[in-house]
Amino acid sequence: MMSVIPNLQKFPISLGILLIAAFFELPDKAAAMTQDGVTKPAEFIQGLADEAISVLSDQRGTIAEREQKFRTVLRDDFAMKKIGRFAIGKYWRNMSTEQKRLYQKLFEEWILKTYSVRFSGYSGETVKVIRTFKAGATDVFVRTQIDSSKRQSIRVDWRVRRIDERFKIIDVVVEGVSMLVTQKAEFSAVLRQRGIDGLITILRSQLDRLDAAKPS
Repeated sequence: MMSVIPNLQKFPISLGILLIAAFFELPDKAAAMTQDGVTKPAEFIQGLADEAISVLSDQRGTIAEREQKFRTVLRDDFAMKKIGRFAIGKYWRNMSTEQKRLYQKLFEEWILKTYSVRFSGYSGETVKVIRTFKAGATDVFVRTQIDSSKRQSIRVDWRVRRIDERFKIIDVVVEGVSMLVTQKAEFSAVLRQRGIDGLITILRSQLDRLDAAKPS
């Protein structure tokens, strides 16, 4: 069976840091941008990272409890519908309403379960914002550096867009490698050979395997 699970080594604990932190509402998390449209996205990312450090340092809580928190995060702080649609590209146009609904549901659950296994791997990493720069008319990249005593520093760029009066993360770029582009390439290989129903079948199968692999 063809695998669509990305190489998680490309997207390390940095994604986990932002995901878990986003569950905890920060006072100005949905505040308006400054006039240059740049400062607030940096505060958004740094605030999430700072909150995450304190949360990840506390290893209490079951996997089920963490997954419930991550599900809220994905819906509130990541533009999951846009990410999911981008990941299948041109195939979206020819999908039925039911296929779209089912795919988006499975995609969100698959991302949740694929990355949630990495949150127990926190080992003292720190995150700091280096700079911000605009990406087109609507987006801002927030460049961060993930430092660890166990490995080399990692550069992570968070692509942030303002959607429905709040910031959303639409891509994570680790050392120049886009999670979004990588996922699209891997899905495209499946879609060319097996179509959307084939991709849906594989997502279901991999969700079953991820559930079976959970610690009891």
